[in-house]
Amino acid sequence: MSIYFAFSDENGEYKPEPGKNFLRSHPFYVRTTALIDGDEYKKLSNKFLYKKRKFDLPEDKEIKWSYLWSLRKHKLNSEEITEDKPYYFLKDVDYHELINYVEQQLQLLSQLDFIKIIISVTKNSRNLTFTETRMHEMHLEVLMQRIEMELQDDYSNLGIIFMDPQSDRKDASIRDAYFNLARYGNFIEKYKHIKDSLNFENSHHSIGIQMADYISGCTGAFLKSQTRDTYVRGKEMFANDIFPYLRRKGEQICGIGICEVPTETDFRDEIEHYLSEI
Repeated sequence: MSIYFAFSDENGEYKPEPGKNFLRSHPFYVRTTALIDGDEYKKLSNKFLYKKRKFDLPEDKEIKWSYLWSLRKHKLNSEEITEDKPYYFLKDVDYHELINYVEQQLQLLSQLDFIKIIISVTKNSRNLTFTETRMHEMHLEVLMQRIEMELQDDYSNLGIIFMDPQSDRKDASIRDAYFNLARYGNFIEKYKHIKDSLNFENSHHSIGIQMADYISGCTGAFLKSQTRDTYVRGKEMFANDIFPYLRRKGEQICGIGICEVPTETDFRDEIEHYLSEI
């Protein structure tokens, strides 16, 4: 039997029928999942911690993707970082150095023997009316289906999915959705290769979730860069360190490794155009 770990995190937010201010801040809602061989997790974890020591960063503190841009904003506005900020411990660190740090962590993916990245994307300007709960269910179904299809060649394979907790209400909703999909979902093949219970683990305790955070952040930056002359470094990291490991079938990526949620031909064509530039 082979055990696989799937670490999943999100970037951006979703809200039904969003206004202009919301769309300016959150043009996309993204969920990314990194599927790795469980036997390689310890190796990845050790190398991840080594990078932290190399950059002289505290091993017991999480450096979130969002911290980079918060620190950048403080720097550009010449604002003091107060002690109540969760990234206060990084107040004396140049955010350019932190971007280099994240890039080197993402480069560790190239050292894994098995890595598949699955991305689901919602374009908020489509003015969708699904509830937030229903939208999370649809993203969850995408990653469950793709993991099942990836592991189904060997009956003994088992995938275990890990997510970062958000809130009691949201976590309970996602957990129930996962159970219902696993037990009653309408997938053409039953979920035979995914553990029957979703796992939540705090990101500051999990190297895998922290890596998923960086993947989600880069993906969000890549998508935003298509309409803005910013997020250049995030776009580069996506092209170099994430794109090569997107799940694919031959040359096909859309619908295999990147899926629009809900399914819609025009937005899929748009994503394919984005990817063609890499």
